[in-house]
Order: sequence, then structure tokens, then C-alpha cells
Amino acid sequence: MKRKSFLKKAVGMAAAGTLLGGGKVMGQEAKGPDCEKKLAGKNKFILGWITAWLGNMKKQMPETEIAKLIEENGRACAANHGMLDWVKTFHGDIEKFIAAMRPHLGENNLRRDGDKVTMIYDKCLCTLVGDVPGTLPPEYCLCTVGWTKAIYGAVAGKEVKVDLKSSIKRGDPRCLVEVDLS
Repeated sequence: MKRKSFLKKAVGMAAAGTLLGGGKVMGQEAKGPDCEKKLAGKNKFILGWITAWLGNMKKQMPETEIAKLIEENGRACAANHGMLDWVKTFHGDIEKFIAAMRPHLGENNLRRDGDKVTMIYDKCLCTLVGDVPGTLPPEYCLCTVGWTKAIYGAVAGKEVKVDLKSSIKRGDPRCLVEVDLS
């Protein structure tokens, strides 16, 4: 097995194990000192695991390959959680899709100007780390780039360009994502 294939499979299995092992604590309101302690431990583990994973990838792979791999995980996330199926119900109507997304992001946080769509997230929406306090290595948020390419590409019926201008998990006050539909 080639190193690249091995890494893709290993990363996928490890991430799945982390998610499945932590599902009972993550995303739930902490109640009592034991639960708060457990949640803090789980959050520290997640941030540490992701940081180590990305650091190890940097030692083994060129940055361009890391970016491709993480973006592909974002695309897979969009496909595996039903978003692509939902997006396809808009049959290429980007305006209708944007209107359906505005209630989730905020009326002023999603706008279109010609072939450019700008999205602002006031909180991290990543299911894995969105509620976990702290920052992550900048490569982690390339997952958002892949997710956004998959979603808007499915609506537009073609490949789109995505630029992540800022990210909460990189230490910015908000996430700013620009999509070029041209």
C-alpha cells in the first residue's frame, strides 16, 4: 500500500474512532463537576489529537497533498451527512439555496454579488470542533474549503473556487468564506 493511501485510510479510521468514542460527551450541556471535567478532558484530547495529526502529516507529506487530503475530508463530510442530497433539491437555483441558508447563518451573513457569494459565520459550525474552545493549526480549516466546494459545486453544477479569508479556529473573531461561482 502506498504511503498516501495508508495515510488516508489511517486518518479516516482514527477520526471515526475519536468521534464515536466521544459522542456522549460532545455537544451536550455539561452538568455537574464530573461531566464538566470529562468534557474538558475530551476537548483537550480532540485538540491535541488533531494538532498532532496535522503535525505528523507535515513531517510526511508536502503541503499541497495535505491540503488536498483535508479538502477531500470536507467534501466527504458534506456527502456523508446528507447536505449534498438536500442541496440537489434546489436544482441549480443558487438564489433559492442562499435564501434557505440565510436563517441558519443570519440574514446579513450570507450575500451574493454577481458570481461572488460571501458567508460569515459568527461561530464555528464544524461538528467535530465547533464547541471545543481553542484554536487549531491553520490547515484544519481547509476542511471547510472542501465542504463549501462540494455544497456550492453541487448547487452550481460545476466546480467553484473557495477562499477562506478568516477562521475562528485560527484565532479570528469570525469565519469569512468567499465562493467564486464563475
